[in-house]
Amino acid sequence: MYEYTVKRIALLHGREGMSFAEDYEQHIAAYAKQGWRFVQLVVFSELAPNERRIDLLFERKIE
Repeated sequence: MYEYTVKRIALLHGREGMSFAEDYEQHIAAYAKQGWRFVQLVVFSELAPNERRIDLLFERKIE
């Protein structure tokens, strides 16, 4: 059996386009150190501007 968690990161909009509010690569590395496996990145760019985000999905096996 597995357990799952989601890390949400806001998408910011500026003159030069979209950027992330946080460094997603650091989050993936930090979760991996805690035993989580990165599964997928989901982009929610079609939401209202203040709700746009990416979700990082992680799983780990439950003993």
